[in-house]
Amino acid sequence: MPTRHRRRSRFSFLVLPFALTLVAGYFSWQSTRGAFSGDAREELRVQRLELEVEFARLEAVREALEARVLRLRTDALDADLLDERARANLNMAYSNEMVIFHHAESPSVAILASHGFAADARNRP
Repeated sequence: MPTRHRRRSRFSFLVLPFALTLVAGYFSWQSTRGAFSGDAREELRVQRLELEVEFARLEAVREALEARVLRLRTDALDADLLDERARANLNMAYSNEMVIFHHAESPSVAILASHGFAADARNRP
């Protein structure tokens, strides 16, 4: 029969619960600070809402661009619309066409006036 030479300490049964309490305390403290704390989660929630708003805006832009591209397909291309938009963007007209400006503040009127053309029909030379 083995003989015990050392007597066990009367506090040895407290070592494991004390160590587990320290570990639990560490994780509790970390839950209030760091990347996984409540404050960080709230910041992530706000960032997520901002990104969702930006995503919705970008989706609307993408849908508008898709609609414009759809109108440029050969099977759905409206030649009159294409001709009208090209003339408006290039500020050009045929020599036998009459151009009527709707707004006196439009850049086209300023361009014509700078070249010596009258803005309305009454001031024609």
